[in-house]
Amino acid sequence: MLFTNWRFLALLCLPIATAAPAEELISRDALIEDSRQMLELLESVHPQPYFEGGGKIAFHRRFQRVLAEIPANGMSREDFRGLLGPFVAAVGDGHTHIYPDMSLGFSGIPLLFYVVEESLYVAAVVDEEHRELLGAKLEAVEGIELGELVNRMRQYYGADNLYGTLGQLANFENFLLKRAVLRDLIPEWTSESEIRVTLVTPEGSVRPMLFPMKARPDWTLIRPEPGRQLPSLNGREFAWGFVSEDRAIAYLRVRGMVENKETYEKRASYSDVSNDAADLYQSLYGDSPPKDAADTIESLPSLTTAYIDLVVQMKEAGTSALVIDLRTNVGGWALSADMLVYFLYGKDALIELHRRTNIATRKLSKQYFQSGPDQSLSELNAVVMRTASRAFALTENDYDFSDMDRMTSGLLDRKYAQRIVEEDLSLSKTFYAEYESGDHSGYFHPKHIFVVTDIATFSAGFMFAKYLELMGAEVIGTTPSQSTVQMGETVDFEIRQK
Repeated sequence: MLFTNWRFLALLCLPIATAAPAEELISRDALIEDSRQMLELLESVHPQPYFEGGGKIAFHRRFQRVLAEIPANGMSREDFRGLLGPFVAAVGDGHTHIYPDMSLGFSGIPLLFYVVEESLYVAAVVDEEHRELLGAKLEAVEGIELGELVNRMRQYYGADNLYGTLGQLANFENFLLKRAVLRDLIPEWTSESEIRVTLVTPEGSVRPMLFPMKARPDWTLIRPEPGRQLPSLNGREFAWGFVSEDRAIAYLRVRGMVENKETYEKRASYSDVSNDAADLYQSLYGDSPPKDAADTIESLPSLTTAYIDLVVQMKEAGTSALVIDLRTNVGGWALSADMLVYFLYGKDALIELHRRTNIATRKLSKQYFQSGPDQSLSELNAVVMRTASRAFALTENDYDFSDMDRMTSGLLDRKYAQRIVEEDLSLSKTFYAEYESGDHSGYFHPKHIFVVTDIATFSAGFMFAKYLELMGAEVIGTTPSQSTVQMGETVDFEIRQK
């Protein structure tokens, strides 16, 4: 797999959710007010909402068409979401959405699809009678072929690339499982009781299926039996183990980049994470957390410990290959990736990596500072003016190009890169103690490192894969749904009815 030339831009995006009861009609005046609130937020927060959709005039022309389509008697929340969805999708990035307000309940097609190349195949079913459909490819829904469904999905929900759109239908957002989305995508579907799906079996035979529309509140996924037993996560986000008796091959699974002690230490440095930490503790250990939030965080699974164990045991065994599985890793905080680069390749390699990748352009909106960055506008200006990298102060809604101003020949200044890396790492006391000691810096990396991705390797999960590829690892699997130049710092809002 090849990624395009790399430059990561951490930017802002605007997911929005409506907030009235689902079936209640909301007045036209209120919906127009809400639409304008969404427009104001989108233009003030997103750094370039006009680029993919034909420019600012085309953007506002589409918006006024949205207003014109609101009926005189108003709309329900779900219908309003369906109306706004295509407008926001036209912004054209994978972090900017109006989220459908629904859980994974198999209210639509009772099959879980995964993406392989440019096809969707049945990876799991919820009814035993459908087990024989495992491995079948999706041909059509209600006579609408997959290619046309993809075209409609692209206009309905923003994505960075084709794989993002396929993933939204399949195991990234699972929209084919959700009745309300299917109604929006397939207006030709008129039945209230059943839905027609055409599949092609692995043997090549066409299987028309008719699935009843019914509630499935208590579902369990039925999957194919695995060909090889891999180390179990046991409810955690990460685990590792050897997968060959001679310990020549090690396997590391990182399902997410949130639920570890080091990330919680970092988050706790600038926000209250006590409730989140308590919930995670409860889900992991099935017990009440300590009263002190610091004690709760201290008890969470440690990536530092896991990574040290990994590199020490690989070195002792003379391991020749490491498989790093980042499938379904939709991101979180990049600290998990930085830490692994440190253990495999060392401090200097980590800093050099960030000279190539840690280039962020930020739009300094009011909402950006409200979302909790570690600097206020005045503090940001004070740093920049003190270092003489800019002779003028920035104001609200300006763009901050500080990183670009510190680049020479495509690389960040080394001292600057080292400072921002170490300031970030220092927010985790557990890992930073190891970093300062250097005891396991570049401790060991096998001759062969393979990184496995799928369409749901996204955001910071995609960064993780990209970092490792830049360090020499080979990336295999399905192309991720993330572009290399991306909107990366999420700011969430909810449209509020009066």
